[in-house]
Amino acid sequence: MKQLYFAGALMFSAGLMAQNPVIEDSVILGPSYVNKAFYSLANGEEGQMVNTDWDLQFASHDVQNSTIRLNAGFGVAAWQYTAGDTSDWASIDTSGLAAANGWARLHDETTAYESGAFEQNATGFPNYGWGTYNQVNHNVIGDQLFVMTTTNGTWKKVWIVGLYATTQEFVIKVADLDGQNETQFTVSRSGQASKNWLYYDVDAGQLINNEPDKSDYDLVFEKYEGLLAPGVYYPVTGVRLNRNVMAARVAGLPPVEADYTTVTMVDDISTVGHDWKNFAGMGFEVDDSMSFFIQDQVGDIWHLWFTGFVGSSEGKFIFNKQKVGSMSVANEEAQNNSLEVYPNPVGETLHLRLGSNQGGGSLRIVNLQGRVVYAQQMTGNQSVELSLDVASLGLSAGLYIVQFESASGMLSQKFVVR
Repeated sequence: MKQLYFAGALMFSAGLMAQNPVIEDSVILGPSYVNKAFYSLANGEEGQMVNTDWDLQFASHDVQNSTIRLNAGFGVAAWQYTAGDTSDWASIDTSGLAAANGWARLHDETTAYESGAFEQNATGFPNYGWGTYNQVNHNVIGDQLFVMTTTNGTWKKVWIVGLYATTQEFVIKVADLDGQNETQFTVSRSGQASKNWLYYDVDAGQLINNEPDKSDYDLVFEKYEGLLAPGVYYPVTGVRLNRNVMAARVAGLPPVEADYTTVTMVDDISTVGHDWKNFAGMGFEVDDSMSFFIQDQVGDIWHLWFTGFVGSSEGKFIFNKQKVGSMSVANEEAQNNSLEVYPNPVGETLHLRLGSNQGGGSLRIVNLQGRVVYAQQMTGNQSVELSLDVASLGLSAGLYIVQFESASGMLSQKFVVR
């Protein structure tokens, strides 16, 4: 998880806060929260899409990403078939579908957009949960079967046939449990990197591509599946962060007393979440001692707090926001306290970039067993870029973690060697 710290010496001045007014705004999803809304803190609502007419959500923002998520907020559920592999496609038996019989109910990760439900049982590179990565042609080939229910309540068996590197196409096979209505569809994300997600309606056999560009919004207002307690999932209505957005929750203080210089920003997409409100018999009450500091995609810092919520009759969020931090200072601090790894996955050469505020410290690469496979002491306060030959380091294909530890804390990033 990425973190961004604000020290008292970093002043987004009180003068700046005074110059920027508190803005009241609202977002309405409609009865039964039928829509999802995309919201820019600087520009307001950037668009909505119907949130009940899709079942599967395919990552399109990154060619290295194989994530497929479920519309679990509107009843889509999935289980992994554990009694065999794809050779059982024609004869898969679901009569004993239950946890006691080895069927594993799957859930999307709730704190990050990766991984999705079909990746839940991944054992590590090159195993992607639903398939295996081929290190020669870079395709992910499906070797698992699944069962799912759609938003319409239809039961389907599912085979994610593959994700193909050259065409950037997901190929999926679905059929009724008895084998009827078998079809194979393709979701192409070629040329779609400006979007975070492409959506697919399994029952209608329809691709849906109508969310705004990923750079246009910071927050998503929607109904989704939340984690209420360890192992306890339930549909909730709230707010999730977009990629490249960070936030901090301040609880137990009125918003007027909240101070962003004391918080730690994190990239947990559920930081704002849903539990700032509580159902109180006839309607919802909003916690008046909870607020959020949010760093948007351009680095500006906003203070946001909710003042009202109208439930399923209207699906209305009412809130205040105020810009409290400028882009220039936020971006400079983020860059100066950063550790970057590129490209990822890594081929022949691993590039590392260390920000300039770190000072001396220890740089190391560790494998999943915790063994240090590379170490170097760093000195000074200058930005550092390293290019390391993967073969010389003796790094075999797999997942690694690069860490930099200094007096100011620990930075870490994961990377994959192909």
